[in-house]
Amino acid sequence: MTVYFGENLKKLRKSKKLTQESLAEFLGMSFQAVSKWERGETYPDITMLPVIAAFFGVTVDSLLGTDLIAQEAKIKEYCDAYSRLWNEGKIDRARDMLKEAIVEFPGNYDLMAKYFNALIHAEYNDEYIVSVKPEVNRVYDIIQTYCTVDSIRIWTKKLMCRYLRDLSLIEGSGVNIAEAEKILSEMPIMQNTRDYEAMYMYPHDDEKRAKACANGITEMLRLFGEIMNRRYNSFLDADEGIAAAYINLVEKVMPDGDYGKSWYLLVIHAQRIGVKKYLQGDEKSALKYFEKAVRLAKRYDEMPDVTVHTSKAVEGVVFDKSKAYRFWEGSFAEDVKDGLRDRPQLPEEFRNSEAFKRILAI
Repeated sequence: MTVYFGENLKKLRKSKKLTQESLAEFLGMSFQAVSKWERGETYPDITMLPVIAAFFGVTVDSLLGTDLIAQEAKIKEYCDAYSRLWNEGKIDRARDMLKEAIVEFPGNYDLMAKYFNALIHAEYNDEYIVSVKPEVNRVYDIIQTYCTVDSIRIWTKKLMCRYLRDLSLIEGSGVNIAEAEKILSEMPIMQNTRDYEAMYMYPHDDEKRAKACANGITEMLRLFGEIMNRRYNSFLDADEGIAAAYINLVEKVMPDGDYGKSWYLLVIHAQRIGVKKYLQGDEKSALKYFEKAVRLAKRYDEMPDVTVHTSKAVEGVVFDKSKAYRFWEGSFAEDVKDGLRDRPQLPEEFRNSEAFKRILAI
């Protein structure tokens, strides 16, 4: 439990334009005692609390900061509920909950950024995307104008870029991609990110350097997989050799099967290779990769929310599913199987084969 007595005492003292010495004189204490209270090194005797509270005209609860403690607990409840709803794919419910949260805590920019994220991802249809534009602009402007936390400001810049990109694809939205590009130009380049720079921070501390590099490896693998995924517009355009090389790289770096943030990308690339193999007439290899995709997705569903990497190169890095990127609702495995059933490149005859049905029955 966090106690805010020292902070509150200092604020109250300054509000009355008192020095530590003058406050100590009023209370009959030493200057050193007041100084230690404000630094949080010691606390006054419990019998002194009503005296100090009365002197400043506040309650003991307010002096101790118990109201702030209650606020912290409520904010944590909101954040935990957001993570749970996001993990369950109930983003519309997360949006509605956080809309209430930012009314209750208007100065909490972490909650506001989470609301912003849920707001732009709650529904994937043109009508919704256009309809929320005024609210998106309002929240974005508040964060960019008043928030002083760079990580929150940059995160919402990234989210705004993606929202404007989606708007630019809708006829009559009045938005073109140049608006997103302007925000994009304000963001740091890859080499200036925290995860990249952390690997250079500890030349004389083996433990911290290893931890930073392990985290950097997980981020770079995910980033490389995502870049290769975004490189092509369709499965037909993809380079299966590079997709296979990516899968092989992740499996070599993480031989314990602790794929973390790269997990969903392995599933995507396995499906990509399967489609290419089928179109080349190699049904056996296609089925192997489709099965790999489904089994990986099923294992992901069965994982606990929080796991710790054990593979040597990334040992100790924590992976939290509730905070990970996701594009599916409910079960990942069922989403993958639904995608295979509807894959336009796979004819009905192939989808009705016993071998294919066995994969869907996994």
